[in-house]
Amino acid sequence: MKNIKILTLIVACALLSACQIFLPSDPDNNPRAIFESIWNEFNKTYALFDIKDIDWDEVYKDFSPRISDTMSERELFDVIAEMLEILDDSHVSLSSPFAHFTGGGWLDTVNMEPFNLEVVKTYLNSGGTATEDEMFLYGTFSSNPRVGYIYIAGFALGLTSVASQDWAMAIDGIVRSLSDTDSLVLDVRGNRGGLIANVNIIASRFVSAQRNYAMIRTKNGPGRNDFSAPATETIRPAGSRYTNPIVLLTNRQTISGGEWFTLALRSQDHVTHVGGRTAGAFSLGLRRSLINSWLYTLSVQIVTDMNGICHEGIGIFPEYAVTNTHEEITLGRDAQLEFAKGYFQ
Repeated sequence: MKNIKILTLIVACALLSACQIFLPSDPDNNPRAIFESIWNEFNKTYALFDIKDIDWDEVYKDFSPRISDTMSERELFDVIAEMLEILDDSHVSLSSPFAHFTGGGWLDTVNMEPFNLEVVKTYLNSGGTATEDEMFLYGTFSSNPRVGYIYIAGFALGLTSVASQDWAMAIDGIVRSLSDTDSLVLDVRGNRGGLIANVNIIASRFVSAQRNYAMIRTKNGPGRNDFSAPATETIRPAGSRYTNPIVLLTNRQTISGGEWFTLALRSQDHVTHVGGRTAGAFSLGLRRSLINSWLYTLSVQIVTDMNGICHEGIGIFPEYAVTNTHEEITLGRDAQLEFAKGYFQ
């Protein structure tokens, strides 16, 4: 009975939120055993080999000869991180007391798409209003007060796996404060993701009709094709709602829960998607530990839109692509924001 309860908790967490799950690993504690353990766990549990067209057996052949029992911890870490980097997955990570690796390159500041919230504030009346926790910035545009603006920093306050958080309910008061505007720019550029429960809470305020927006299959066995039956994610109208025309702004740093939010809002006829494509990281990140106390995460789901298209590793492309440049941002100009604001004129 105890084992059944544990299994039920793991499955429920995987299907209903973007939480991370902690599970123990094997008892051996030498470089060979650690390498074999993490390769095998990915082999049995990682969901996206076929989506990414990766031959994990060939990866083993390439990296296994580089493992020796005389190598240092740092050398072992670097080899494993290099192996995991092949997956190009922002939900794949490896952490030790001396180093951290995250895949996908979305945090690479060299390639980060320019975005600066301080520049955004110069476009808003009185610089906009930020909530105390800084999860929201909102207001109206100085050049056109009939257009509202809401920025959403993420869908989790801090690092937590709690199913929902009270801060998200502040969206009702924000929506009411902008009820007199004719249209709205909804900005999730740089959105770091978070909890699916909060994605749905906040997105539901901008929904005019109930829509299915994603299908999820979760890895449930060691075989390459062992997946659960598809589960459907649905967005429903709730709370104080804003259903006038909306422009949704994204960029390459819109990731994970920010991308689920994008899929949900794109299901609505009054929403237009503008800016840059998103990061392409949708799956739940399952968290596990090696016997030497290093932590790692791996993706255990295939997520598609309702047309069956998987955007993993690619991202969601906007209807209208607009690019910011570092030069313009430095000069205080946000081309993506200006296009979004001007879309309603």
